[in-house]
Amino acid sequence: MEFPVFKGDDGYYYLLELEDREREYKQSVKGLCAEDLVAMTNGEGGSIVIGVEEVRFPDGRKAGRVIGCPLTDELKQNVNNKASSCIPAIKVDFEEHWAGGVPFVEVIIPEGSNKPYCTAGGCYRIRVDGGNRALDPPALIAMVLERESRTFFRRFREATTQLEDALNSIAKKLEELKKTI
Repeated sequence: MEFPVFKGDDGYYYLLELEDREREYKQSVKGLCAEDLVAMTNGEGGSIVIGVEEVRFPDGRKAGRVIGCPLTDELKQNVNNKASSCIPAIKVDFEEHWAGGVPFVEVIIPEGSNKPYCTAGGCYRIRVDGGNRALDPPALIAMVLERESRTFFRRFREATTQLEDALNSIAKKLEELKKTI
């Protein structure tokens, strides 16, 4: 993903994209927790940008100030450990970006295919309007029902396809048998 950037009068570079349901800023990897990953994957997926802090200008506008964070093996391992501690484990990807020679890292979190996801401690969260919120029981039930209905319909299609194939095979054999009589 490309990030529109501008250089402020203070010499910092700013990302014009605001935090929303698909983007969150973290100053460092220490600020990232498994709940953040779970919230993104239970939502529509998105990215957590490390090395950027959200700031508000005197005129009320918001932006992400790039403070810097290089993509290192240690950072990857730290984030992957948090992602694999989730239930089920979450697969993330990484991209390094630059603003005026300052690196920052985008952790890309896909939308989960096995919702709902939770932390090892059993915390269920979802990303909504630039923040994480707890998933209440009706939302959890809805996620489980949606996942299970997709599984049911996939299996039902497979079973009906197999049944149609078997019936077509029987019909073909009956036609062949009629020709011999």
